[in-house]
Amino acid sequence: MENLSFQSKINLIISKIEEYNKINKDIKRFSIFNSFIIDYELDGAYLYFNMRNIDDENMELMTSAGSEQSLHVNLKKDIDFLWIIKTVNRFIENAKDTMKKARELSKPQAGILIYDEFTDSYYLNPSTGPLLLKSKEIAREIASTRLDIFAIFIHLRTTVIGRDRSMELVGLDGEMMLKKILSIIQELKQFEIKLKKIEGIPRFICDINEIDSKNYEFEGYLTDDFGDNQLYITKQNDLVQRINIDTQVGFEVVYSMLRTAQEFSKLMMGLARTLVSKNDPKLYKQDTLSKLWILTSEGKKTMKNLKIMDFLNEDISEINFDINQ
Repeated sequence: MENLSFQSKINLIISKIEEYNKINKDIKRFSIFNSFIIDYELDGAYLYFNMRNIDDENMELMTSAGSEQSLHVNLKKDIDFLWIIKTVNRFIENAKDTMKKARELSKPQAGILIYDEFTDSYYLNPSTGPLLLKSKEIAREIASTRLDIFAIFIHLRTTVIGRDRSMELVGLDGEMMLKKILSIIQELKQFEIKLKKIEGIPRFICDINEIDSKNYEFEGYLTDDFGDNQLYITKQNDLVQRINIDTQVGFEVVYSMLRTAQEFSKLMMGLARTLVSKNDPKLYKQDTLSKLWILTSEGKKTMKNLKIMDFLNEDISEINFDINQ
């Protein structure tokens, strides 16, 4: 990142956003697909942006500091810059997949869309289109492009690059801090019991052990391993930290992780409920014996696109990846 000037960062992210918008303007030509556009505004080092359906042309969008709905990143911070680049790259990948599907369904032999040379757009074939759209295979292909992942990424970013929680510990002694930590850990264990039954949904696993009356050892990590019996645990954002009640050493870093895990777990519970109840396409099926929620083929595609664990990686600034991909 040190090789990129501030202006180069601005140019790169704007080019990525414009690439995404261009693909979606092309997608709009195919009337049966949803398409989206990113609105953005630069204010010094800050980039404010939001996403809307491209059909909402009359929607007045605030993409500045005055809007609570917009998201902002500081392009002078490598972690912010890498996050926005990686996020928009993910959007571009999804848009390209949608474009590929649109082109396949617009072929004359598909019988779904008709090309209008005057508007350079495709319209539903009145003779065969409505009937063909009712087929399960085509309906699933179209529906899989309509999952709005932008809001999910906004919440994930807020969680990963979240607020400073240290002020919540001001004025508390070691015993009180420990009590707060133990309370959150118990809550996280309840979340973990529920989330581990749903394939593809990440969860935090946190525990604390007493070394002696004054010292404790905390361990916490993020995993998306699925099921009750796991031989190997995939660990991400793992933390092992000793804390001392008298000196209060270690409390701040442990509490910060726990509050992040707490907010994230609530977000994942909401996401899990939404995805499990989704019927068009159906993303999950429940195993009758184990009662585990297993991803369908459409669900696996959705989770592959979301890549939640990837976007929760706290070491994103150290990840070796090509910012052009």
